[in-house]
Amino acid sequence: MDIISLILVFLAGAVLGSFLNILVIRIPKERGLGSAPHCTRCGQKLVFWQYIPILGWLIQGGRARCCQRPLHWMSLVVEVLTAVTVMLLYQKYGLTLTFAYFVFVVAILIVTAAIDWIHRLIYTFFVLVPALIVMLGASMIPEHSILNAFLGALIAGFAFVLLFILARILFPAKAAPFGLGDVYLSIFIGAAVGILDLMPALFYGILMAGVFSAALVIMKYSGRPNVPDYIAYGTFLCLGTIGYLLIGDLPLF
Repeated sequence: MDIISLILVFLAGAVLGSFLNILVIRIPKERGLGSAPHCTRCGQKLVFWQYIPILGWLIQGGRARCCQRPLHWMSLVVEVLTAVTVMLLYQKYGLTLTFAYFVFVVAILIVTAAIDWIHRLIYTFFVLVPALIVMLGASMIPEHSILNAFLGALIAGFAFVLLFILARILFPAKAAPFGLGDVYLSIFIGAAVGILDLMPALFYGILMAGVFSAALVIMKYSGRPNVPDYIAYGTFLCLGTIGYLLIGDLPLF
């Protein structure tokens, strides 16, 4: 696979990441996609070079040109992560239906991860409708099927409903480790990877969440100020699934 193709796919992934950033910004605000890009800090209309994927953020030095307020670091992360992930998926699958399928899956996961990290929210419509789409599209993917996707969604949803109920019993309502949004997200992940790959995909996310939580506990008890009490669990489920799609099984599986 030649380097020119990989560079072009990386650039295409960066453009996709720029679009995903628009979704990350506008979905929580319930805004449509029709209006021109505006500064997220002061609302001023952006000039074209400010929203060039990756470079726009870097040229501005992480600060909005119009008002000099800091730009959210998540915007850069979304574009870089999307570009790198799309390139690696292309390297793994080539220009195939499988590649297109997993680019769609990754796009949903990245947007969900970013919104959950910033707002602690997972939008039901944004994960359940794609769950139905990937379930129907599973028949076009080698070693995947509608039945495999359905069983993956069913088992994941059932397992996370049990965890949700247990969390509500063990923790006060406002302090539960995760909510119904994580249940819906697990259904999407189960449909996307199928029952056969469900356990390792979720394991990656659970492992990442556990390591991050342990780090927060250590920082909190070492006296570091402003350590958050909760984590965006859905973000780690999304990142873990992306990691699994790129890396594959750990020796454990």
